Amino acid sequence: MATLRELAEITGYSIATISRVLNGDSTLKVTESTRTTILEAAGRMSYAGRQSVHKKCAPGEHRKIGIVEMAGARELEKNPYYLYLKGSVEKSCFSNELETFILQYDEKRGSYHCAVPKELDGIIAIGQFQTEKIEAMKKCSPQIVFIDASPFPREFCSVLPDYELGIRLGMDYLIHQGHRKIMFVGPEFTTDAVCRPSPEIRRRIFLDYAASCGTDVEAFLLDTAEAQTEKVMEEVTAYINGLKESDSRPTAFITFNDPTAIGVLQGLQRMGYQAPEDFSILSYNDTALATIMKPQISSICLNIEAMAENAVWLIRRLIEEDYMVPLKISISPSLQIGESVKNISR
Repeated sequence: MATLRELAEITGYSIATISRVLNGDSTLKVTESTRTTILEAAGRMSYAGRQSVHKKCAPGEHRKIGIVEMAGARELEKNPYYLYLKGSVEKSCFSNELETFILQYDEKRGSYHCAVPKELDGIIAIGQFQTEKIEAMKKCSPQIVFIDASPFPREFCSVLPDYELGIRLGMDYLIHQGHRKIMFVGPEFTTDAVCRPSPEIRRRIFLDYAASCGTDVEAFLLDTAEAQTEKVMEEVTAYINGLKESDSRPTAFITFNDPTAIGVLQGLQRMGYQAPEDFSILSYNDTALATIMKPQISSICLNIEAMAENAVWLIRRLIEEDYMVPLKISISPSLQIGESVKNISR
C-alpha cells in the first residue's frame, strides 16, 4: 500500500493535505480537482506492482472500451472504493492494450456520450445503475460487463465480490481472537443492482452467521443512516454515551466499509477510548484509507485488482467470440491484518 510520503512525492501536495483528504475532512478547503488527484494517486499506488495474468491483445489491435461510473465526485470522496476500482480497471485495460474512454450520462437526453467520439467495442460499468441507464449503455455497445453488481444476469456478464465469504472470514477471525460480542455498523438498506432500495447484504449475512452460532455469539447492530465518516462518528459517540453500566456492550466492531470504520475509530478516540486496547475494529474493502490510520485498520480485502482483471478478461471474450453465455464471476476476499484487532482470548 502507498505511504503518505510516497503520495506526497507523486502528487506534490503536503502530507497533511493528503491525510485530511483521505480522511474525508470536510473542513479542508481544496478544489475538487485536488481531491480527485490525491484519491486517484492513492488508488493507483494501492494496487501497483501486481502483474496481470491474462493474455494481451495481438500486436496492432487496440479495442476501444467505454468505462461508466456509478458514483460522482462527491460520492467518490466519501468512499473512494469505486475510484480505486476504476483505476484498477484502467490499469488492466492498459496492460491488455485496450483503449479506455470515460462515458458521461446526459440526463436531458437520456444517453451516454464520450468527450472523444469513438465507436466502442465494449463497456465496463462500475457499480449499480438504473434500468434506463443500462438501456442507454446498450445503445453505445451491447457488450457490457458489470463490476460490483449483476443486473439482468441472463443478459450481462458481471464480476462480484463474495460478500458472504467476506463476512464469514471476518467473523471467524474475530471469534478466533476471542470476541463473542460483535457489532455490525452500517446502513440497514442500500441499493440493489438496478438502484432499488434493498436490505444491506453484509448486515443480513452478519445476522445469519451470528444466529448460526447460537448463544456463543451476541450480535449488536448500529444502523447508520449514511456510511460517512462524520455521521458514523456522531452515531457511535451517541451509542456509547447512551450505554448504562449494566448494559452488555460489544468488544469488536465489523463495519460496512472503510469510511465507516474510520468513523467508529474517530468516535471512540474522541471519547478517550483506544483501538484495539478498548475495542477492536475490522473493516470491509481495504482501501488506502485503512492503511493510513493510526492504528492501521484490519480489513476484509475485496481483491479489487482481481475483480478488474476478470472484468477485462470477460469483455475481451465478449468482443472476440460470436456467442457467449453470460458469466457471473465471484471473487474471493482475503484478510488484511493490521493493528486494530486485539486477541482477548489469552
